Amino acid sequence: MSMTFPENYAEILSAATRRTNHSNALDLAANKRLVSRMFIEIVNDAAYDVADEIFAPDFYWPQFDLHGPDGVRAWARTFHEGWPGVKDRLDLQVAEGDVVVSMVTVYGIQSGPWLGYPPSNRFAAYPAIGIDRIANGQIVERSATFNLADVLRQLGHTLSGE
Repeated sequence: MSMTFPENYAEILSAATRRTNHSNALDLAANKRLVSRMFIEIVNDAAYDVADEIFAPDFYWPQFDLHGPDGVRAWARTFHEGWPGVKDRLDLQVAEGDVVVSMVTVYGIQSGPWLGYPPSNRFAAYPAIGIDRIANGQIVERSATFNLADVLRQLGHTLSGE
């Protein structure tokens, strides 16, 4: 599988880390709490309505081409269809300027379809890292990564094309 990257790919995170808004420790703590709410309330508790409080109307998640709180709700509902009891355990957060990086452990049983794979009814636990950019008290941009091949292995699936 061949991947293409935007011409400015190398600068995306670099620009985010250079951006400063002279936040003080209280701002950084508030940003971390905001991102924590996504994991606790939306993923763990399936409280989809809080997406309007957490995510800006112009929020964008490029990996999934999701826009605004409605995009987050659609993603979360689809995720919960495949993983009805899924939980995110927040392991570590680091905040700098307007960026919050979170490491979570995602765990649950894949008892519904997910990413085109049939239910496995198997347990999986995997680390994931999310990078969120905050503006005016809401998440405006998100990126996340996890090892899909490892998750599929735990579930007894293989990557398509293998």
